[in-house]
Amino acid sequence: MELFESIMWKYISEEKDVLTANIERKDIQPVAEQLTGYSTVYFVSHGSSYNSSMTVAPFFMKNARINVHCITAGNFIASENQVSLFDKENTLVVLISQTGNSRGTLEGAKLAEKYGIATLGLSADNSATLKKYTDYFLTLNCGEEDSNAKTKGMSSTILVLLLLSTYIGLKKGIITESRKDEIIAELKRQCEELESVHQKTVQFCKANDFGKGMTNLYTIGSDMNYGLALEGQIKVMETMCIPTCAVDSEEFSHGTHRSINRDTSVLIIRTPNNAEMAQKTFEYFDPIARMYMIETFRDNKKDNVVSVPLHPYTQSVLTIVEFIQIISAYAPENNHLDPNRDANNAYTEVVETRI
Repeated sequence: MELFESIMWKYISEEKDVLTANIERKDIQPVAEQLTGYSTVYFVSHGSSYNSSMTVAPFFMKNARINVHCITAGNFIASENQVSLFDKENTLVVLISQTGNSRGTLEGAKLAEKYGIATLGLSADNSATLKKYTDYFLTLNCGEEDSNAKTKGMSSTILVLLLLSTYIGLKKGIITESRKDEIIAELKRQCEELESVHQKTVQFCKANDFGKGMTNLYTIGSDMNYGLALEGQIKVMETMCIPTCAVDSEEFSHGTHRSINRDTSVLIIRTPNNAEMAQKTFEYFDPIARMYMIETFRDNKKDNVVSVPLHPYTQSVLTIVEFIQIISAYAPENNHLDPNRDANNAYTEVVETRI
C-alpha cells in the first residue's frame, strides 16, 4: 500500500466538519441538565471509548464536580458484588460504544439496570442496540467509520463528553456562563486548527521517516493527555500490529525507563501539566532511542517535535488526538501495509465481542 491510500485518511479528513457540527448541537445541554443530581459516574467501555473516558475524566471531575471512575466493560461485569453496593440514587453509569453493539457494554447496561442504577448511552447514531438498554442516550453524530482503528468516532466521543460535563457544571453553578463560553471557544479554535495540525504532522512523519521498521512504541502523557497516551498505544498497536506500551509521565521512571534502547520508539505528549519531566525525559533519551514529541510549547525546534497551540481548559486534546490518528495511519503505509489488514480478525468472532 502506498501513502494516503487507506480509508482512515477519509475519516480523519471528515473530523473538522463532524466536530464543528457537534459543538453546535442543541440536544446535549438538556440531557446534561437532567444529570446534575449524580455525585458519582462510572464510565464503562472498551478500547478507544475507554481511552476517551480517561481523557475526559479529569475535566469532568473539575468542571462538573462529579467523582469519576473509568472501568473496562469486562471488569465492570466481573464486579457485580461491588455494583450491587452502589448508591443507586447518586450513581450514573455511562456506557460508551461507537458501534452500539459491543457485547461487554450491553451486558454492563443490563447489570446496571438489574440494580436500579441510572444509565447514559453514547453511540454513533440512534440505531444502536445500546439505546434500548439505557435511560438516557446521546449520539456521537460521527457517521460511518468502517475501519478497525477508529478516528473521528474517538474524537467525537471526547468532544461530546467535554460538552456534557461543561453543561452539567454550568447548571450546577460550578462554572460561569463566561467560563462555558471560553471552553466552547477553545473547542471551536481546535476544530479550526485541525487542518494545519494535519499538515504539520504529515511533514513531521516525512522528516522522520516515521514508522519505517518500527518494532515497538512507548507513549507517555499526563492528566487529560494520559488518556491520549493510551490512545496512541492502542492506535499504533492496531495499525502496525506491534507491541506498544503507555505510561504516565511519573510512572515512566519506575521501571519502564530501563527497557529503552536504540531500537525503541518513544512518543511524549508534553503540556504544562508535565512540562519539566517530559522535557528531561526527551533530552535524556533523544541520543539513545527513536524519540518523538508533540508539545503545546515552542521550546524544541527539531524535526522530531511537533508544536500545537495551547488550550489550557481542554489541554488541546482535539488537536493532539488528530496527531495521534495521523501517525497511526502513516506508519503502516510507510511500510507498504494496510492499517486495516487482517491480523487475527477472526478472534473477535470466536469470542463474540459483537452482538
